[in-house]
This record gives sequence, structure tokens and C-alpha cells, in this order.
Amino acid sequence: MSTGAKWFGRVVWLGIIFNLCFAIPAIFAPDTVLAGLDLPPAASMLWLQNVGMLLLTLCAFYSPSAVAPGKFPTHTKLVVLSRWIAAAFWFILLRQSAPAEVVRPLLLTDLGLGIVLLLLLNSALQPEDRVSLHGVFSAIVEFFAWLKSCWRSPFVKAVVAIVLVVGALAGYGLWYYLLRAEPDFEGANAEEHFKHAPIGLSTESRLPYYIYQVLPTMFPDKMPRAGGWASFGFVFELGQDIPVGFSLRRIGYPALEANCSLCHTGQYRTSPADAPKVILGAPAHTIDLQAFQQFLYACAGDPNFTAANVVKAIKQVHQLGWFEGLVYQYMIIPVTKHGLLEQQMANSWEASRPIQGPGRVDTFNPTKFNVFHMPDDGTIGTVDLPQIWNQRPRESLYLHWDGNNNNLQERNYAAAMAVGATPQSVIPASFKEVTDFLLDLHPPAFPFPIDQAKAARGKTLYDSKCASCHAFGSPQTGQVTAIDAIGTDRHRLDSFTVALVDKFHTFETPPFKFDAYRKTNGYSNTPLDGVWARAPYLHNGSVPTLWDLLLPVEQRPTVFYSGYDVYDPKNVGFISSGPDAEREGFRFQVDIPGNSNMGHTFGTDLKDDEKWDLIEYMKTL
Repeated sequence: MSTGAKWFGRVVWLGIIFNLCFAIPAIFAPDTVLAGLDLPPAASMLWLQNVGMLLLTLCAFYSPSAVAPGKFPTHTKLVVLSRWIAAAFWFILLRQSAPAEVVRPLLLTDLGLGIVLLLLLNSALQPEDRVSLHGVFSAIVEFFAWLKSCWRSPFVKAVVAIVLVVGALAGYGLWYYLLRAEPDFEGANAEEHFKHAPIGLSTESRLPYYIYQVLPTMFPDKMPRAGGWASFGFVFELGQDIPVGFSLRRIGYPALEANCSLCHTGQYRTSPADAPKVILGAPAHTIDLQAFQQFLYACAGDPNFTAANVVKAIKQVHQLGWFEGLVYQYMIIPVTKHGLLEQQMANSWEASRPIQGPGRVDTFNPTKFNVFHMPDDGTIGTVDLPQIWNQRPRESLYLHWDGNNNNLQERNYAAAMAVGATPQSVIPASFKEVTDFLLDLHPPAFPFPIDQAKAARGKTLYDSKCASCHAFGSPQTGQVTAIDAIGTDRHRLDSFTVALVDKFHTFETPPFKFDAYRKTNGYSNTPLDGVWARAPYLHNGSVPTLWDLLLPVEQRPTVFYSGYDVYDPKNVGFISSGPDAEREGFRFQVDIPGNSNMGHTFGTDLKDDEKWDLIEYMKTL
């Protein structure tokens, strides 16, 4: 064997060793590899092991050229070509904004080995098998000559013409039903834009509209109760089949995606017979997002959720064209099912946490585990959904429940990213229109009579007891009170970690850039504008009314029902007990981790008549 062949073989052996260093851990310890590469666990486990097996196969393919490259010239040339193909693949991924810290080392490895192997190739081969520019040029000429001879055949021409026509028609159909983008929602006014315009979520975070329409009739047994989608607490307006908080987009096929108003639109009724009244910017205290998620996952995992069954159900509602039906049966429905099951795996960590219930969501754990792929730390981040009106006077305040950020744009983009927006999918112009609308959106006035004399006495109490932390303009408003002083449930505080702050600070893909995040040791003193519409209270929604909040901790309700929308104007909050609340609400227990109603004992030492005066004034905020 020549010296060149020996060195060529050694480099191939080096490549085999590199492959084995990845392949063996990928097969036998995939969780360790995923953690090292900062990739999501469950959804990638099977594919990672599959990659490991393919690399082992590739190692076997490389072996003859490592042992005796000169004996297998064609095989040896393919080994070199495979490295260049791999390098080109990594380069394309890098250009498509794939994680550079993962892709760049793979690109450099394959490119480096490809260059060295190419330089050593001819010295490893026999003279008659060596590659020359003349030989490459001759091969190209021969190939085109063969094509020319084939083209003389009428049969070949007919086949090519048919293939081109069929391909063009199929390509147009696929573009029309999968990629053709119609103009997005253009609301008649800023309120409609807030309720139904898209902010730009990724394709994986959309639900095909036709599938949305048929799921309640296909799987009624999986709904929490009768009432269709409204049973999840969505806010519907008269005559609308799409709830507030969803945008209907048409990118190839109609699909729904969530926007900001989904979590930040509330509703109330003055009595059980009253029609619901919508409150824009208020906490969505009736919506059970976790139950909605679980319903979608249960449908996707049901044996009856097949492409044929779903298409059959859709045809009961819509006239599907022949080609459109094929696209739904073989592409849209299977991809939707796969995507939902992938989401279920990605959110499997929720099974080890207490049920969130309506009006609440785990804010930062999805970002930790699904966006930044951090290991599951067992923390509970469940909080009450906040209001988002009056953002202009809040622009420099430290918000989120723990006061971890004082940059309005960062907070908004982080919330969008948590529900599926990416730097590539987000629509900055639409996002800005929503943001601008919220700057000067004011909370509605208290919709019941107010005793002005009691309110006047209550204002004096408010100014002395509450304003220093909760009034706009006060130095302490929008700042953080230490957990030892406020004494409320600390689970949400502990779920936002220093490691997550570091992850945010390294994320710089325009327009997403997060520089203002910080780790705190307490909860923010939030302004109390529109406080009447923000029940239940405390950061985790563990106290149903303002009256309950002013009671000593041991007298506060330990069990109540959240998510019911009939209002209690005396105690200031939503009715949380009784048969109607029990039938429509969620049983909230304060002894469950993350649900504690401890702390914030300010004002609990007031006399009862003083408390009622204070509550009467707070109705006016």
C-alpha cells in the first residue's frame, strides 16, 4: 500500500472514530446527548437513536476504504463525496438559522475531513483510477450525450411532457392549498385587531380551522362538559364561531392561531340570566388553557383520529375539492396529528405538576423546557393571568409577577415566544399595533352602584395603607417586595432561575432580544387600576375576593371554585361557591403546592367597617 493510501485510510479511520463517538452515546445514552446539545428530550429521543444507528451503518460503509482504499476506487470516491455532501447539508442548516453552537462544529468536522480526504484521494488510488479534471469533464459530456440520445425517442418526449404537466399541476395545487398566503386580518378598528389579528406564530402552533370545527362533534366525550368550545371558558361574541383570542389565517389552508387577547380578555355577568360582557385587557379568568391542550392531545391520540375519519367529518361541514381532500388526507391531517402528539411529549412535564385550572398558566417553565431546552427542575410556575391595560404608565416599572423585567417590548415578545412565535414567524407591524393599543387602553368602570360616602372614607385608608406600593407615581410601585416580607407562595419565584436569565441574555435573533431580565427575591408591587375585574387575587389566584384578601390568613377560603363569571359586587370578585359555581367552576384547593393563600396580610388588622370602606374605594380604581 502506498504512503498516500495509508494516510487516506488513517483519515477515514479518524472519521469513523468521530462517528462512533456520537453514534454510541446517541443509541445507548440519548438523554445525555440531548442535554449536551441543548435539544428537547422526548420528541427527539427516537430520532436521535435512529441517527446513531445510521452512523454505525455509515461506519461499516467507510471501512473498506479505511482498510484498502486502492482496492475499491469507486467506493473510495463515494466516501469523499459523502463528506462534502454532509458539509453542504450543515452549511444550509446554518444559513437557515439552525443553532450555530450545534451545527458549526459538525460543519467544520465534515468540511475539514472532506478537504483532507480530497487532497489525499489520488495518492490513495491506482494511476488508472485517479480523478482528473479531464476525466470529470469527459464524464459530464458523456452524461449529456446520453440524455440527448434519449431525447430523440418520441416515447421519452411524451413521458417527459406528461411528467412536467402533472408535476406543474400538482405543484400548483400544493402551493395553493399549503403555501398560498392571503392577506392577514385587517380589523376595522384597534379593538378588533387586538381580538382577532395575528401576531405571527409558527406553523406548528396553528390549528387547521376545518379540524377545529369538527373535533367537538367527533370527540364529545373528551370535552369537559356540554357546550362545545365554550366549555373551555373561551370568550365568544354574538354570531362568532371563533373565540376572542384567535386569528383565522389563510396560508394555503385556513388555520387558527392564538394572539395576545386569548389570555387577556375577561368577561362577567351581573346574574346567571345576564349575557356575558367582554372586558378587553382583563385577565382571562374563565379560560382553561391546560384543559384545552389536553383535549387536543386526547383527540390526536384517539384511534378514531384518522385522516379518513377527519376528512369524512370535514365533508359534513365543507365541500372539499378532490385535490384539496387529498392534501388534507395525506398532509394536513397527518401533520396536525403528529404535531399535537409532539407537543404532548414536549409538555409531558405538566403531568408532574398540580392542575392549573382556569385563569392560570405556567408562564416560564414552557420557555425553559421547550424553547431553551433546559432540564426539568421540578419547579411550579403557575400564576394567575394578569391584566395588560394601561401599559403606558407601566413602561418603566418592573413587572411580571416577580418584577423580573422592566422592558415592555421584551416582556411582550417573551410572552409571544412562549406560545409559539419565532423570530422568523412573528409579524412586527401587527405586534406593534397591539402594543400601541394597550398603551392607552383603560379598564372599564365598576359596573354596579358605588356608595360615595364610604368610598371617600376608604380613600383615606387606601392612601395611608396601600398607595405607597400600589399607586402610580409612588416610588415603591413597580418595585419588588422581598418574599420574606410579603410571605406569599414562593413557587413561582423559584421557577424563574438565574440559569433562565442567562439563557434569555444569550438569545439575540431579531426582533427577539432579551437584555433586561433579572432574578429577584420577591414579588412586584403592581398598580391596582381596574382591580375589580382582576379577581381572583394574589399572583397565583388563591384568594377569590378583595374581602377574603383583607381577612386573616386562617379565615380565608381554603376551597373555592374559580372560573365562574357571575360577579359578586359586595365582596368584589367572582362568585366562588354555591351550586352554579361548583357546576361551572374549578375546585381550587390552597393546600396543593403552588396554591397557597398565605401572605400579603396588609390591611387584615383593620376593623370590618374600615375594610368595607376600603373595598368601596377600590371599586373606583
